[in-house]
Amino acid sequence: MLIALNVLLFVAAFFCLAVGITAVTSLRVLPWLVGKVIRPRLWGAGYILFGVVVLYHAVVALVPVDPAVAMVLTAVTTATALGGLGMMMFAQRVGRGTPSLPIGPGATE
Repeated sequence: MLIALNVLLFVAAFFCLAVGITAVTSLRVLPWLVGKVIRPRLWGAGYILFGVVVLYHAVVALVPVDPAVAMVLTAVTTATALGGLGMMMFAQRVGRGTPSLPIGPGATE
């Protein structure tokens, strides 16, 4: 069971990193987020941070770590994950100076 969980963590981490790098470099996001993400580079950077946190937890599950160091790193990765999720949230909001999206019937994207 532990091996399956580690494999799942590694797959999720590399998926997050691949999608984040794609969003940062080519401004492409996942199809269901095309109309929602206003700033794809910011969203991709947040997704990369989240992927790094998942990758850290996948590696730590395999390697024994001192409990005191693990506690500090868990606090740091929690803050990093929340920072990445915050970046992804702000990437979906219209910023200052950004024209608002048209809404209503007949609006084109």
